Amino acid sequence: MHRSLLTFAVAALLVGVGCRTSDEDKSAGGIALAKGDELTDEERGKVVAKVGDEVITLADFERQLNQQSPFARARYNSLERKREFLDSVVRFELLAREAEKKGYDKDPDVVLAKKQAMVKRFTTEEVSNLVKMGDVTEADVKAYYDAHPEEFDKPAEVRAAHILLPDEAAAKALLAEIQAKIAEDPRKARDVFADFAKARSADDQTKDTGGDLQFFGKPGESRVERGPLQPVVAPPVALAAFELEQVGDVAAAPIKTSAGWHLVQKTGFRRPYKRDLVDVSTSIRNKLFRQKKGKAMQDFIEKLRAEAGVTIDEKVLAEVEVDAPKGPMPNIGHPPMPPGLKRRGAP
Repeated sequence: MHRSLLTFAVAALLVGVGCRTSDEDKSAGGIALAKGDELTDEERGKVVAKVGDEVITLADFERQLNQQSPFARARYNSLERKREFLDSVVRFELLAREAEKKGYDKDPDVVLAKKQAMVKRFTTEEVSNLVKMGDVTEADVKAYYDAHPEEFDKPAEVRAAHILLPDEAAAKALLAEIQAKIAEDPRKARDVFADFAKARSADDQTKDTGGDLQFFGKPGESRVERGPLQPVVAPPVALAAFELEQVGDVAAAPIKTSAGWHLVQKTGFRRPYKRDLVDVSTSIRNKLFRQKKGKAMQDFIEKLRAEAGVTIDEKVLAEVEVDAPKGPMPNIGHPPMPPGLKRRGAP
């Protein structure tokens, strides 16, 4: 196992149980030390420091130093600061050696950290080569574009608010009242309508939001998708909203549906657009690349699973006890995955 992975894991464990480190200790990390007799003549002539029978070469030290952030690197221009960084590396290695002597390299947490680092490096350097961007062809991009017109060809959408009333007489009377109020200050048309909706609408689903029906498409010619929690917009109401010219305009007469009589106001508008293939080919290619990469990774895992002969005892699995969380539960979504791996179905 690469020594730097081990020393990183050991140092992290030691810090966790109370070892004190400086800022330089935390930034330095471990260096892959080598035996003196494993080096070339040129490398042996460029040894910065020795830790027992192992050495830190100039190349190793420069590599570690240059892995720091640009801000951190700027601090190490002088010989004194370089010596401080080297001292922190040496202290780190001494702690790692001592921890290894005491068997911390066999601690389950250290073994897990070492394995995680190894998997991350493996998936980054080798598994990532399963699929290349060039594997996504122009034909693939064109096929996706043709198969998903709803992503690139959007019809017009309107947003509207409504007030539902039980009978035509009440609807006409309220419409006259709203029109008179708006005439006092047309700039406040939407606020006026929303206030009346909250106070008078019989639609419990939308009255608290000022009668907001959200965005919708024109009946019979729209592919606008609406979620199950969005208000249902009856076709006559939708058509009335599309016929209004300006945002803030109110339909001149109540609209009848099976639910009752609706007063309708236009509150928003989205213009139709069509994006050509040349304008979206890059985003499609990136999306297909992520999909291909995820599929290749999953196929690779399935191949390894078959070769290894994985078996799972469901009865024992059912006996697993999970400690109850302490304090408020964070919103973390899915449980964490090992480094370098992705959940099945993820792009």
